[in-house]
Amino acid sequence: MEIFADTYKGQDKAPMKYLYFSDNMNELQETIAKLAFVCIMQDVPKIVPEDVMQVAMATMLENTCEHLKYYASFTAWINPNFTENDYYTLYQESFKYYFDNVKGMMEDFALDQENWKKGFEGCLFID
Repeated sequence: MEIFADTYKGQDKAPMKYLYFSDNMNELQETIAKLAFVCIMQDVPKIVPEDVMQVAMATMLENTCEHLKYYASFTAWINPNFTENDYYTLYQESFKYYFDNVKGMMEDFALDQENWKKGFEGCLFID
């Protein structure tokens, strides 16, 4: 996290630019949720919404919460439009978005076949 914070790595490319600079909670909750999803699923070559193991992995509460917290924490720390006091709101809104939309995210990412995480490569916590 410190390398990204110190160098603003990826600041000119979505989705990282939203974490760094957005003041829009809707953009941030969606971005944080998608980053968490991609981070959790990044070792899966292809998203298959009907795959019970993938669904379980994507909805495992403990794992999902941990990733959402990382991204919400980073955003509250680095984004000048928010303070560390906004962390809980960022986390809570992202959590709600994630679990309201996880099925849709799986379906959307499945459309891209093996290229499903291409737009997220090099983002914080994503290889």
